[in-house]
Amino acid sequence: MIHHHDFKKLTVAAYQKPKAGNQMCGDSYYVAETPEYFICAVADGLGSGDMAKDSSLAAINVVKEYQDEDVESLMKRANEEMRGKRGCVLSIFKLDLKTRQMEFSGIGNINLIIYQPDGSINRPISFSGYLSGKAQKVKVQTIDYPSGSSFVTYSDGVQISSKNYAMIARFDSVQESFQHLTNSLPSTNDDITLLVGKTV
Repeated sequence: MIHHHDFKKLTVAAYQKPKAGNQMCGDSYYVAETPEYFICAVADGLGSGDMAKDSSLAAINVVKEYQDEDVESLMKRANEEMRGKRGCVLSIFKLDLKTRQMEFSGIGNINLIIYQPDGSINRPISFSGYLSGKAQKVKVQTIDYPSGSSFVTYSDGVQISSKNYAMIARFDSVQESFQHLTNSLPSTNDDITLLVGKTV
């Protein structure tokens, strides 16, 4: 399923597909923009199906409810929410639309790639592990995100080869980048979530 999110400062396209044989994708995501910031979160529930969705959606709902808080606080709240659930991996990034500074934090294998207008590529590193409700170290990275930058973030059901990096950055629109990526996705036996975003 494909969704398009057209905000004032950014435009985002999202693609989700459940694991073969499942009706429901165990991944969840959230994107929003305010006059001050843009926020994006992607969660992948452990396993697949309903129980995975329950965990990933619980994490995303926490982010949605408390999105005005900083990224570290959101990660800690999401971790608390995993008590009694299967658990999930999660990445959150929040872009200050005035300073162009992005805060990023990730636990587990959700990937984020940032393409800057000068051709440079930034791949923030997530901590290994997953959110389970137990004490979890949270690390927040601050990244420059100049106007005109674009991003791709995706769950571990997606594999993007390095040869696609330059092509994605070169496309003028999210739709072009998105089309290129979805056309080149190899078949996989896992849930898939892929988001492509670009500054308007």
